[in-house]
Amino acid sequence: MNIYIFEDQKSLNFEPISLTRPVFDIRIGSETFLERIQSLFPDSDINLFVRKELEDLTKNMYPNFEVNPESVNEGLWLLGNVIWEPDNLSHLTKGNYIYYSKDNFVAANLTSNQGKQWLKNGGPTHTIPEAENKNNIEVRYCEFLWEIIENIPNTISYESTFFKNSKSNLKDFSQLRIDTENIFAKKCSIQKSVFFDTSKGPILIENGAEINGPSYLQGPLYLGSNTIVEPLTKIKNSVIGPLCKIGGEIDTVIIQSNTNKVHEGHLGDAFLGEWVNLGAGTINSNLKNNYESVKVHINYQSIDTGKIHVGCFIGDHVKTAIGTLINSGTVIGPGTMIATDGFFPKTIKPFTWFVKGKHHEVAFEKFIKTAEIVKNRRGQKLLDIEKQLLKKIKINFKSKK
Repeated sequence: MNIYIFEDQKSLNFEPISLTRPVFDIRIGSETFLERIQSLFPDSDINLFVRKELEDLTKNMYPNFEVNPESVNEGLWLLGNVIWEPDNLSHLTKGNYIYYSKDNFVAANLTSNQGKQWLKNGGPTHTIPEAENKNNIEVRYCEFLWEIIENIPNTISYESTFFKNSKSNLKDFSQLRIDTENIFAKKCSIQKSVFFDTSKGPILIENGAEINGPSYLQGPLYLGSNTIVEPLTKIKNSVIGPLCKIGGEIDTVIIQSNTNKVHEGHLGDAFLGEWVNLGAGTINSNLKNNYESVKVHINYQSIDTGKIHVGCFIGDHVKTAIGTLINSGTVIGPGTMIATDGFFPKTIKPFTWFVKGKHHEVAFEKFIKTAEIVKNRRGQKLLDIEKQLLKKIKINFKSKK
C-alpha cells in the first residue's frame, strides 16, 4: 500500500516547534507522529508532503522516503498531526473517500488520478482533495502543541505495550510503588534512591538513560535514550526525548531532544524543541492568578486555549539566563536569547536577544558559530541546509515586523 503523509494549511499552528521541522516530526511520546504511522504500516511505501521551505531538510532527514513527489499512485493519505491508532485505520479502507474529524480534514483514500489532480490544484498545504464521498471518524487530532501535551497519558499507555518485551530486572534499581509491571526499563543506569510512582501511568525508560537519586519519577513518563536525570529531580506526566540533561521540577512537559534543563526551577505544561539551554533558576508560570483560560499568540493570531494550565512553548536553539521568569502562554521563537529582570513579553519572535527589557536582533553569524559549537559537543554537525532554513526563518520574521 502507498501511504502519503502530509502537512496541511495549519502547520504553523505548532509554532515555534514547526518552524524548524515538519509537523509529523514533532514528538508525541517515545515516537514522533511519523514514527507512529511507520509502526502501523511497516511494509508500506511511505511518501511525505511538506512545506516547500522544509523540502531539502526533510529529504536529508528521511533519505529513504520520497518527499514532495510530482506524481502519485493510488493510496491512503494521512494527516501528519493526528495520533493514529489501529482502530482508526479500519475506517479508511474505502476508495474515493475523504475523511473528517469533526470539521478537520484528516485523511483520504484516493485513486492515482484523484491524487494527481489534488497536487495540480495546490496539494495538501493549500487545498483539500475532491472525492465523491465524505465520512466522519473519531481520531486524536492535534492542532496545537498543548493538545499533544494533553494526550501524554493516552500516548504513553499505548506505547507501553511495545516496551514489554525488553523489560529489565528492576529488583535492584530502586524503591518501587504501586505496580512494578508498569515500569519498562531497557539497559540503563538507575540509582537505588530513585522513587518510581506508577499510580497514574506507566514509566518507559530507553537504553543508556541515567537516573541519579534521590529523585522522584511519576508516570505516565517517557525518558529517551542517553538522557541524564540529575539528583533531586522530580518529573511527572512528561515526555523527555533522547540526549537531554534534566533537573529540578518538571510536570506535564514534552522535550524533543538534545536539550538541557539541568538546574532547579519549575517547568510545567510546556513544549521545548532541540538544543535549548535553560539557565539555573529559570521558572515558568502555568496558571494565571485569576484562573482564567490562557491565551497564546501563534501564527499571527491570538488563540484562547480554553485551558487554565498552559506554560510555555520554546523553539530550537533558545537560551535563557539564570533566574529567567517565563509567563503563562509564552511563545519563544528559535534562536532566541533571554536575559532580563522580571517577566518578558509573552511573544518573542525568532532570533531575538531580549536583554534588560529591550529587543535586539541576533547577529546571525555569531548565532551560527555558537550553534555549531553546541552540536559539536554532542558529536553532531550543523548542516548547511539547517543554516539556510534558519536564515530563511530570520528573514521572514524580520520582514513581518
